[in-house]
Amino acid sequence: MDVVLERLDEQESCEIVVETEDFSLAEPEFIIGRAADCNLRLPNRFVSRHHCELLVNGRDRVVRVRDLGSQNGTFVNDGPVTDDRELKNGDKLVVGCIPFEVHIE
Repeated sequence: MDVVLERLDEQESCEIVVETEDFSLAEPEFIIGRAADCNLRLPNRFVSRHHCELLVNGRDRVVRVRDLGSQNGTFVNDGPVTDDRELKNGDKLVVGCIPFEVHIE
């Protein structure tokens, strides 16, 4: 399963590979935030140190997002993430104020 986040607010195309068949996460969690220990660092004042995480289940081919108590929220298709929420191909994921399009194949 390939999971890619395409950043939508960049002048040039920017894609972040979360998981592919050739590159698999050692841990099923992919943490997004400002802190140095995050898998994806977003140095932005609207992004919390540990903002949200993607939970990748390659066996069941499911990707979920979980907000980690962030100050400015995590949103999927303009709705707030309050519990674990399944992501689908083409969903819009917003972390703080940073928009991504989710690609799952």
